[in-house]
Amino acid sequence: MNFIRNETLSFKGNVFFMRLTYSLSLLVILFSCKENDPQTFYLNGPSVIVVNGGDNSLSVIDPETQEYRGRIFISSPNNTFAHHIGINSDASKFAIALPEYDFSAGHNGLHGQQVKGYVAILNRLTEKVERSIEVPYANHNAVFSPDGTEVWTGLVSHTGKLLVYQTSNGSLVKDINVGSDPHEVLFSEDGKYVLVTGMETSFLSIIDPVKKELIRDVKVDPFPTNVWYGKDANQVIIENSNQNSLNFVDLSLKQGTDYIDLPFTPGFSKFAPNGELWICAKGQNFVYIYEKKDGHWNQKGSIATENDPHALMFLNGNTWLVNQKQNTVEIFNTTTKEKKKSINVGPKPNAIVYIP
Repeated sequence: MNFIRNETLSFKGNVFFMRLTYSLSLLVILFSCKENDPQTFYLNGPSVIVVNGGDNSLSVIDPETQEYRGRIFISSPNNTFAHHIGINSDASKFAIALPEYDFSAGHNGLHGQQVKGYVAILNRLTEKVERSIEVPYANHNAVFSPDGTEVWTGLVSHTGKLLVYQTSNGSLVKDINVGSDPHEVLFSEDGKYVLVTGMETSFLSIIDPVKKELIRDVKVDPFPTNVWYGKDANQVIIENSNQNSLNFVDLSLKQGTDYIDLPFTPGFSKFAPNGELWICAKGQNFVYIYEKKDGHWNQKGSIATENDPHALMFLNGNTWLVNQKQNTVEIFNTTTKEKKKSINVGPKPNAIVYIP
């Protein structure tokens, strides 16, 4: 610490007084530094977490007050871009994919490139990365097994593999062959299956998480990008960005049962508690709302958004929407569709989750 002596004060004739003043000042400064520089933790209570790919950080928002708390930076290798987030069952650990590729630039840009990826396992209590696992190709996301002992990630490459690691020590448990360019990896809501889309295929792969073997490839539209939860535990939604369509797969039947052809490119799809299907539209700055009546899917409405709506979640009667190119989270009333707030977050946000 630097101490600047005030030359306007005339203490030259009183050395003792000067030393006493200096000592007291030093004590005040030391105690002030101690009181005003505590270790800050942002995840002590219920939190909304936004993953920022532009600077490998997590923005934390209070779900009740809807106020921004702060940002946690992920210790990570250079030239990586944090992408999506997996939460273990007690919300004590997070798994974040760190590919050496920026998926906000589009998914097709990886062709002809061989870049690595990583999985960062972040401890909620310390808000620090406790383990970083290197993988040989870029990875789209990482998820925990239901019991939290394993973390799964896919290699976005023609090798077509899922890799399973021990959470405790980062050792490889098994690699599983799937279709080319596996993207989003998802455990079914009941934990019975692992699901992954193969972008260079026309299939959703269904895997047994215990035997770690492929059960079945389900035919969907060409170039499926993402798989998301559906209207119930037996259904998932497959997103096809090239085809501009959605497929609905019944996991109990292990086959497609429904579809929607869209006049826009889907970026994220999720059912609201009231049964509406909300779909982020890439490049249009709209979320479109669909419903099924008399056996047909129809557009029910739309909501204008900020730049590049990319992910959303429903929480306490509100819809929280991530805008990847605006670096914001917008909050809407799910029923009235009225915008309530816009919150600035980190650069290139790509995922949003709530933890209790």
